[in-house]
Amino acid sequence: MNKYFSTKVSIFVFAFPALLLFTLFCVYPLLPEIWMSLHKHDGFRSLGFVGLNNYKEVMASPSFWTAHKNTYLIVAISLLLGLPLSMMLSLFMDAQTPKFRRFFKTVAMFPAILSVTVVAQIWLAFYEPNWGLFNEILHSLGLSSWTHSWLTEKKTVMPSIGVTFLWQYIGLNALLFYTGIKTIPKSYYEAALIDGANYIQVCLRITIPLLQNVIKYVLILSTLGSMAFYSHVRVMTAGGPGDLSRTVIYQMYYTAFDTSEFGKGTAIAVIFILECLLISFVIQRYVAREKLEF
Repeated sequence: MNKYFSTKVSIFVFAFPALLLFTLFCVYPLLPEIWMSLHKHDGFRSLGFVGLNNYKEVMASPSFWTAHKNTYLIVAISLLLGLPLSMMLSLFMDAQTPKFRRFFKTVAMFPAILSVTVVAQIWLAFYEPNWGLFNEILHSLGLSSWTHSWLTEKKTVMPSIGVTFLWQYIGLNALLFYTGIKTIPKSYYEAALIDGANYIQVCLRITIPLLQNVIKYVLILSTLGSMAFYSHVRVMTAGGPGDLSRTVIYQMYYTAFDTSEFGKGTAIAVIFILECLLISFVIQRYVAREKLEF
């Protein structure tokens, strides 16, 4: 029986339904978009085949590279700042009493379930240059020279939006890490305590290494979620000032719908999909390669 199920033919038979669904719902819908990206298109009809010219013009645009820089800045904020903070919050929550944990779970999930519009409006009030919370705090501390027009200055606009995005989802990532922590057998911690390990050593030698599969999942989720960053920019700055806060998705939207150049817009979409696939492959290939079994 095991020999039969291990053959390539049997593996294909069992995998075929999933492959068929994946092809129908994921691969096939991309083909018309790829075809459109090779045409000059106004959203209603093709105005002629242009080959790779759309890709050349898109990649020659400074706005395209500004959008990429902004997108990867958000990714960096999410990974380098957001994930460590989420991990620390999950470890902190795990060390608390059950009553506090329940409270923390509610508080952590609350920003994530709010509408992006609501979150953006809250932080727009914080960033308002005349009466906003942040500038008022700086004024009260005698640091008026540190105040900014946070969402209209080149140096501060993207970090400001990135902090808003980080605040909304840091609690959700912390809950994912916490869920992973609760799957680690207690016997590992008991053995570490018997050997005289302190809390920091337990976290570094047991908890974090055994969370590698969860870390991998959250890493993919955070990376691709940050790559698809759009709604916060749309509500808070509408891509401004100028094109300084556009992300790749926003640049795609702007090119397709605001300038009616759907061929170029779909070319940006195809490039974006390829980038996401490449990043996913790298994470899958090089992060948490060992399979853990408890």
